[in-house]
Amino acid sequence: MKTSRFGYLPAWAAPSGLLLALAACSTVGEPPEASASMGLIIARDKCGGCHQTGGGGESTNERAPTFAEIVDRPGMTPEALGAFLRDSHNYPIEMGFRLEPHEVDSLVAYMIRWRSEHSPLPNS
Repeated sequence: MKTSRFGYLPAWAAPSGLLLALAACSTVGEPPEASASMGLIIARDKCGGCHQTGGGGESTNERAPTFAEIVDRPGMTPEALGAFLRDSHNYPIEMGFRLEPHEVDSLVAYMIRWRSEHSPLPNS
């Protein structure tokens, strides 16, 4: 077996170790900015199995309200929706996942777009 110039390490170990050290020193970027378009992707990937996440029809799970029904509830503000989504302990057992804070912000930005015209945001 070929060894590195250090004599006791395999030749591949030194470059691998350097890469690991550099990876450990790198900084983690900021989470993406909230956007309704990112919220659409999150809605389809994480919510669409049960909820109607778009413009019409019924949810595939009869116990899951549509996004429009959720955002049209009296008193449902973006802040209230965000607070619910951030606290995964509120979720029904079927919702066995957790959303990261930036995912919540994007999902709220997307969901609030489904508010009907007859149901304006409170205090607007």
